[in-house]
Amino acid sequence: MRRIALIALSALGLVAQAWAAPAPQLYEVDVLVFANHLPNLDGGEQWNQEKIAPITGFKQALAPSHGLPAGSQLALAQSILSSHPSYTILAARSWVQNAVTLSKTKPVRITSRRDGGRLKGVIRVFQWRLMHVALNLRYIPSDGGSSSISSSDGDSSSGGETSSLSPSSLSASSPATNPVPSYQMIESRPVTLRRTNYFDHPKFGVLVRVVPYKGPLTAPR
Repeated sequence: MRRIALIALSALGLVAQAWAAPAPQLYEVDVLVFANHLPNLDGGEQWNQEKIAPITGFKQALAPSHGLPAGSQLALAQSILSSHPSYTILAARSWVQNAVTLSKTKPVRITSRRDGGRLKGVIRVFQWRLMHVALNLRYIPSDGGSSSISSSDGDSSSGGETSSLSPSSLSASSPATNPVPSYQMIESRPVTLRRTNYFDHPKFGVLVRVVPYKGPLTAPR
């Protein structure tokens, strides 16, 4: 009888464990954006886009911490790229978030101005079977920084590095004779956890690492 009672209690314990809500899995997301100045990578093609898509969710996007954790493997990549004359680091960001669906995830704002070049956009990290990264980033190199151009998405956010990104700086072309070069990367794809995932464009690149996180929570604001 005692044995039967122990079996029954064990079964109830398993049932209770099965119905208990699992703790949310946290992930650290590290992002490194860099400009590429290497010649001939565009194959002679014109990469300046005539139409620039709006950056949906930019005004409501969260602001991540600037810089990368000391232990991040992207910190090493940042050190190597920053010492090479053919690359310019545009942004290094890190944050911690839950694994949620696309409809529940919040965009994270990525903006900066380095050496006259301007970067603006958002990144979303969400789970749909696998972990996915969706990004919409717009880059204007330094040779287009002095022209006055109109915004395609009407954003007027400011604060921190965002203040250097005026709405007039983010269009594809200007009324002047020489159009301002503006490059946009819009991509969404599954990524591998604990690996460096590369999003490629002839003019700039994005490195993203998503790793399970168990430290203190430092979510984007």
